[in-house]
Amino acid sequence: MSSNLKNIVIVANSARMLAQSASKSGIRALVIDCFADFETQEMALESIKVDNLAVANVSVAISLLNKQYSIAYVVYGSGLECYQDTLKYLEQKFIVLGNSFDVFSLVQNKYSFFLRLNKLDIPYPEISFQAPKQKTDWLIKPLQGEGGIGIKRYADDSNANGAFFWQQFCQGTPSSVLFIANETEYQIIGFHKQYVTQINEDEFVFSGLINQPKMNEVIVNQLNEMLQKLVPEFSLKGFNSVDFIVNDNKCYVLEINARPSASLNLYDFDFFSAQINSCLGKGLLNSVGFLKAYQAYQIIFAETDIIINKHLIWPSWVSDIPWEDSIINTGMPICSIIAGGKNEQQVEDLLLVRQKQLKNFLT
Repeated sequence: MSSNLKNIVIVANSARMLAQSASKSGIRALVIDCFADFETQEMALESIKVDNLAVANVSVAISLLNKQYSIAYVVYGSGLECYQDTLKYLEQKFIVLGNSFDVFSLVQNKYSFFLRLNKLDIPYPEISFQAPKQKTDWLIKPLQGEGGIGIKRYADDSNANGAFFWQQFCQGTPSSVLFIANETEYQIIGFHKQYVTQINEDEFVFSGLINQPKMNEVIVNQLNEMLQKLVPEFSLKGFNSVDFIVNDNKCYVLEINARPSASLNLYDFDFFSAQINSCLGKGLLNSVGFLKAYQAYQIIFAETDIIINKHLIWPSWVSDIPWEDSIINTGMPICSIIAGGKNEQQVEDLLLVRQKQLKNFLT
């Protein structure tokens, strides 16, 4: 890795995954995130915790880092969906190794996004920017959000204040496709089935995923047709993913995550270097091997308020480990777990076993 790429700042809601991959590629990155968990601080050159990714918080953290380090590049992960001004600020100061502010904000603009899907003849569940008269089988979704937070079943207009849109509920399997792109071409990395959980009123909070190495060929062909249109239409680069619903052998697009997504937790190749090369490497895409075995990643949420005891020896299959004595409030993520196996059922059974083990371990 070039020496002038050593002082890279990673900005994300949780930066552990990206910091870990950077470390594997020989880079101890500077990190700004909302958790500053144990592993992130171990792997980062320096880590600054912020309350959220608002530009006011991130700019202060950048100023602190700039006093000691010469920063030229930024890689961002999840969390900027609600703080797009922060990406604009970062782009004005540094070279962003990922999708530009213009691309990211265009993907996040629900009005233009679905208009473009119409133009490209890409199917999606029906949407409305006015409250539908029929209240059954509709969801209400925030115009800006990520991870399923804020998505509710539509019952009345009491929580519709202009920051929402409506989408018809579509039965089927929540899924995603991970790919790397260089604005015109793309390479699929893997297909995944997503897990969702209910936290308070939010019924569709992202809680993990499992890869699908034997994806239905009909679905694979549909996704390739979609990506052939979406990648050049939005000039996507670096790692991206598309969330979709599979219903009766047909894909319905929900959204594009125009940044490295949580599905990368399943892969152990050097995706940080691949991200850099796809953005700086003269349009070349790294050759990335397809994951043939079954792997799953799951976020563990607190069922009650807990305090992390001192001197816990965490199992090797746990990631995003919180600091001792930290307080985790109900509904907040505690950590994440990884499981692998010969088939999907074996992996999901192992996830359940490990969830029970972890619950006993923490109490």
